[in-house]
Amino acid sequence: MNRFAHAAAYNGACKSAEALTDLIELSGTLYVPDSSVFVTSIDMDGCVTGGFAEDDEVNVSLLRDPEMIMASKYGTGRHVRKIEDEPYLFFVKKYPEHYIRVAKPVSQISHLQEISFVPTIAILLIFLAAFAAFYAVACRFGNTISALKSLIERVDSGVKYNFPDGEFREISEYIVSMYKNLDRTQKALNIEREKLMAHLKLSKRGLAIYSPQRKEILSNELFMQYINLISDKQRRYSEDAFEIPELYEIVEFLDDRQLSTEHRIETKTIQVNKNDTILLIHCIVFQDKSFEITIDDITQKEEQALIKKQLTQNISHELKTPVASIQGFMETILLNPNLDEEKRTQYIKRCYEQANRLTNLLQDISTLNKLDEATDMFVGEEVNLTNIVHGVLEDLSLKIEEKGFNVELDIPENLMIEGNYSLLYSIFRNLMDNAIAYAGDNITVHISCYRNDKDFYYFSFYDTGVGVDEQHLGRLFDRFYRVDKGRSRKLGGTGLGLAIVKNAVLFHHGRISAKNHQGGGLEFLFTLKKTI
Repeated sequence: MNRFAHAAAYNGACKSAEALTDLIELSGTLYVPDSSVFVTSIDMDGCVTGGFAEDDEVNVSLLRDPEMIMASKYGTGRHVRKIEDEPYLFFVKKYPEHYIRVAKPVSQISHLQEISFVPTIAILLIFLAAFAAFYAVACRFGNTISALKSLIERVDSGVKYNFPDGEFREISEYIVSMYKNLDRTQKALNIEREKLMAHLKLSKRGLAIYSPQRKEILSNELFMQYINLISDKQRRYSEDAFEIPELYEIVEFLDDRQLSTEHRIETKTIQVNKNDTILLIHCIVFQDKSFEITIDDITQKEEQALIKKQLTQNISHELKTPVASIQGFMETILLNPNLDEEKRTQYIKRCYEQANRLTNLLQDISTLNKLDEATDMFVGEEVNLTNIVHGVLEDLSLKIEEKGFNVELDIPENLMIEGNYSLLYSIFRNLMDNAIAYAGDNITVHISCYRNDKDFYYFSFYDTGVGVDEQHLGRLFDRFYRVDKGRSRKLGGTGLGLAIVKNAVLFHHGRISAKNHQGGGLEFLFTLKKTI
């Protein structure tokens, strides 16, 4: 009991029960002016060794008290219980050799509760200060980003701009410099892309490039022409090439190489003979499994000298026939002055027919010569192809009715093109004349524009007539070439109609080919460029 005494003054250092117990342990003497505060020293067995204690606590172990149990486990403990009907707060702190317990009425410790909020308030103030600082930095950063965005937008639109002041000026200058470099690079890439596309359009090789998923990246119109020449049915998209039986070797090659884990360039080449045309098909698979397919027409062409020689012979032969007929009939009339009027009229009529045939022949030869050597004589203008087709059908309506033709049209209204009206008319007129002359009676003629891309119209013209042996397909567009020479002359053809069609198509930067239609008859596939 002699270790503890009441002090005359409160030294202000003990502001909590825990501080009070520490002070007791350090000094061994406590000055407590407040008589309501009770301090007790308890040994490790739970017995009171000094200080305040109720009478029944002196000789009883206190280790079962809740605050003592907590202190023995956690080093400190607290509990509220009543002494003489007044609640007291008991606080215990464990030391190496004893416990110190402080007790104070709950009603007199409000100032301690107030003090306990100070750390919380301090932490809250620190948090608010940090939040305010962060918000200020964020606003400043956001304003800078907005300024940079506005700057880039002004640069992009070509409006005059000034760099922002401050530490972000250097960053702004760097960003604008990078943007300008990127813009120049993008423009250069666009120019190269346009050059590549122009090359593909003018190329004499069909080309299609595909993604690893076999979706078209780009293709030219010649590729579409070739796959429709190979296929037995009409194909609208370059992806349809994988469904053509003649290309199954290419498909199998792609299946094998695209599943391979090796990343290297591999190639496959096949040859397809179809419709009297020999096509060389080449496939290249790249490291990323994208690929391209090219198609080349490698059909053997006659030597230019032989073509000219045959052309001269054909012209001579074609001119000789009507001239000889005219000469024979006129000679008969002159040598027989007493020829009856009916015979005379019949011979004159035949002379007139042969003269007309000669005139048509000379006109066709003249047209071909202009297409070969003087294409500038054909003036381009905006032409409605739909109206041209309807005009051809109207001009030939009597012959179409006589032959019992059923004409099916699948052409959009007002299909406009920049081209030469006369040549465009001759394309559809000669194809229709050819069907009327050679396809047979009571057939169907189908004319369609089955594809329309940025630069070209794609047409199909087929009949369901007798068709043509495949050995003749490759030469149908040759000048003066006839499948049945005797029948052709009897029907009055010049042998130049399809040659004119081919050259008129070429004048409009297109291509034309012929094949036997799957349902019977002859089919012509051709393209026309929208602007010449």
